Amino acid sequence: MDKEITFQDYLYVIFTKRWVVISIFLVTLGATIIYTFSVPKVYKATATVMMEPGSIAGSPFRGSRFYYPVVNIRNYCEILNSKAVAERAVDKLKDAGFNFSFLNRPEPAESLLLRRSINPVMDSDIIKVDGIGRTTREAVAVSNAIVDAFMEEQLSSIKKGIAERREFLEAQIPQVQSNLEESERRIKEFKEKNKIVSLPDEVTELVEELADFDRLYNSSGATYKSLQNRLNFLKNQLAEQKLVLVNEIAEVSSPYILELRRQLIFLETDYSLYLVQGLLESDPKLMDLKESIERTKVKLIEETKKIVNKQIPSLDPLSSSQELVDKILELEVEVSAQEAERNAFLEIKQNYEKKLYSLPTSEFELAQLERRKKVNAIAYELLMRYYKETQVSEAGTVSNVRVVDRAGTSKAPIKPKKRLNLILGTVFGIILGIGGAFVADYVGASIKTPKDIRIHVNLPVFGSIPKVSKPNLMEHSRNSPIAEAYRTIRTNVGFANPDCPAKTILVTSSVPKEGKSTIASNLGIIMTQLGKKVLLVDADLRKPTLAKVFGVEKDKGVTDILIKKVDWSSVISSTKIENLNLLASGKIPPNPSELLGSQQMDALIKQLNESFDYIIFDAPPVVSVTDAVILSSKLDGVLLVVEANRTNKLALSHAKENFERVNAKILGVILNKVPSGYAPYGYPHYHSYYRYYTSKEEA
Repeated sequence: MDKEITFQDYLYVIFTKRWVVISIFLVTLGATIIYTFSVPKVYKATATVMMEPGSIAGSPFRGSRFYYPVVNIRNYCEILNSKAVAERAVDKLKDAGFNFSFLNRPEPAESLLLRRSINPVMDSDIIKVDGIGRTTREAVAVSNAIVDAFMEEQLSSIKKGIAERREFLEAQIPQVQSNLEESERRIKEFKEKNKIVSLPDEVTELVEELADFDRLYNSSGATYKSLQNRLNFLKNQLAEQKLVLVNEIAEVSSPYILELRRQLIFLETDYSLYLVQGLLESDPKLMDLKESIERTKVKLIEETKKIVNKQIPSLDPLSSSQELVDKILELEVEVSAQEAERNAFLEIKQNYEKKLYSLPTSEFELAQLERRKKVNAIAYELLMRYYKETQVSEAGTVSNVRVVDRAGTSKAPIKPKKRLNLILGTVFGIILGIGGAFVADYVGASIKTPKDIRIHVNLPVFGSIPKVSKPNLMEHSRNSPIAEAYRTIRTNVGFANPDCPAKTILVTSSVPKEGKSTIASNLGIIMTQLGKKVLLVDADLRKPTLAKVFGVEKDKGVTDILIKKVDWSSVISSTKIENLNLLASGKIPPNPSELLGSQQMDALIKQLNESFDYIIFDAPPVVSVTDAVILSSKLDGVLLVVEANRTNKLALSHAKENFERVNAKILGVILNKVPSGYAPYGYPHYHSYYRYYTSKEEA
């Protein structure tokens, strides 16, 4: 069974359902046009800001090469998208005298959030702030208001942080001052009680040095913790990008690296000891040590990077991950050096504490009081210095948001995009129209092409009759397309069974009004052109039509022969067509099926077969009544008429099954009323052929 579907079949579906395609296309395109030209215009204005790293007053990293200020653009984008910034922007718009419609709504901030778009620029610290509005003025105002509100929000946040530090310091200063005063009071009381004026010079010097080492140790420890926190922060940042790198970097080691780390510790310890001995940093020994420390750090960093690059060869040198890795490696070295310095100060401090513990009791107690006083004095001095720095920072605080470009006017609206909408409307209109045509074709489930017949009932197609206003051959020339179509059917009938040609042929259809009577008449006419003697029998004993077609008497015919036993030759009528005779139905009987299935009908068929070359029976539709099925079992073959774009596939299948149940031979199918103007696969191009084989005058 041929089930291949060609491109021409698709074209035919589109052609036959062209009004569906056109209607859906026009509706889609019309809706697009109405929407495009009725929807309010939307404008966009863009402002550009750059985020600059902020600085924190009193940070131990400021001015250090290990102070890596990081700008997290995603965080700032979230702030720009926050309701707090939107509410501040709404206030600024109202204060500026703008009266946009969304400002008068119950939740203007929510409406403003729908009128902005925040877009970070990849691999940069720049953010684009898009304002959207019904006018260019509104778009510009929204964009600039959001930028200004964001700047104020950031400045307010920075000032708040500095103010909190200042308030913290203000709260701590009285307590430290009180501790200092308490230390002084206790020293005074101890001296008065124990009749001691002062400590010996060597003990005083010991206390002062121990206090200095306390300060150095605490300062070194604070720096170490700060560096360690910074290192952890960078590792967390790297972990967000490539988690596996953190563990690989942390585990980097080699004998040479371990040796460099030990050298760095020894050098840092010696440097600290020389400082303790009172040598100045400009001393040649200290300068040489400092140079050695820096060289060792550089070697350690370079060696570590080499190993890391070997272990992680896929790292892009230009990527942010590579930059973080480099910073982490450098900071790891600095942390190690700072840890060595802190341990050196701790060792020295512990040695001085041992000396202090060896003093007599009274001197030891006074020394401890003097030491505590010294520590409190240093703490008070530091607090006062940080407090003054904080006051200066608070007074000179600026936002870390820099406006690169403020929003300017935009001439063309971003919505609606007329050209794009019309193109999309056209494309989707065509697609939906074609889809609708195939849906309508599927839902209709009608026979359209000869291929449909072969696919659904596996029957040969003997011919296709074009749809014309006057379907009778008597009204057409011998060389007309319709005459050629019937000659094709005549030829196919003759070759259906060359060894035993069908002489008695039943012409019927699945359902009424498919043109079976017209085809039976025209088939009889076309057969007479071969010089054959043909008889048309109107076997439709319910709604006969052949007598009217040929203009003969209809009251005498088949029923007279079967019921009244009249001689068949007395009721046969001649027609205007030579060699074509007609046996009308006669009066309509109450029992057509019984008459057609009777023995008298068998005898009549036998008698007629002896007198005519071809006998063509016009029978009622198969699905309506059983007359055609009963009569088909008595004849040589059946021709099924199918109307294009009307006959249901299920009805055709049902008709075929009915004939097969009585072992009737279906010669083939005739596709009737084929639309003109297009001839898909299986339809003859009648007009083209006709013009080719005839002269202009004949055509």
